[in-house]
Amino acid sequence: MYIFLQGLALVLRPTPNGYIDSSTTKLITTKIGVFPVVVILAVIIALVFERLLRRSRLGVELRAVGSSEDRAVRLGARINTTIVWAHILCSLLAVLAGLVLSSLVGVGQSGLGSQYTLTSITAVVLGGASIFGGRGSYLGALLGAFLIQEIISATSFLGLETAWQQWLPGLLILAGAALFSRARNRK
Repeated sequence: MYIFLQGLALVLRPTPNGYIDSSTTKLITTKIGVFPVVVILAVIIALVFERLLRRSRLGVELRAVGSSEDRAVRLGARINTTIVWAHILCSLLAVLAGLVLSSLVGVGQSGLGSQYTLTSITAVVLGGASIFGGRGSYLGALLGAFLIQEIISATSFLGLETAWQQWLPGLLILAGAALFSRARNRK
């Protein structure tokens, strides 16, 4: 689906064109103190969804379905409803992120967020989520994103080549996977 949507975006907008309304850009870059409003909203959304993930029926079912669909069925989880809601909520959050990114760039561009695909997966994995499902948190993903941003800022600050912005998160993922695998083997 990702590849199809990227292709469709290139068909609809082969070259960057069109400007985002300046009032939207101003709203996105507004700050409260030293913190951009977007960051504050991201933290609030992460806290709300973290609470829902831990305390609501949908959150418990989501983790159960992610761990093992068979066991989730035996426990009475609504598999199809849970999966549909997970996709809907994920899509809504992706739309919000796309609006923020488009507003920051200020120009309509078809491949704008494609370079963030692996980075977002890296942030989630560094935040403690399992790619096999059933484990992770919104706060962990947010902390993983902050860690990656710090790495990118550090490579720029230290004057390292831009390739290090890809290598360091990749090395962190490999180290994290190795540590997780080793800890899992000990159990």
